[in-house]
Amino acid sequence: MLRLELNDLLECGFELSLTGTTESELSRLSVGVGELEAMPELADGDRSPYRNMTFILYGEQWDIVERAIARATKPREPNNPNRSPQGNALAAICAEYLERVS
Repeated sequence: MLRLELNDLLECGFELSLTGTTESELSRLSVGVGELEAMPELADGDRSPYRNMTFILYGEQWDIVERAIARATKPREPNNPNRSPQGNALAAICAEYLERVS
């Protein structure tokens, strides 16, 4: 909330130094930094092979996904570098789904 309020003050031309907030605090809060229109592209060599995904689930979707992941979670296979059993389970569920609908 503080970041939003400080950005609003900045947009109105208010001198932020009058708030008593230091430059390093403003920087940490990303005050004065505009939103990105798109994520910057990384060179292939700079991208980690591990990637995060975030989902928002509604109502019973949470229970369905949780049950499917619990059922699909298996001990990690020796050749699988991913240590996340949930990530491995989700990948297995998606692979099986794609095989069925293809």
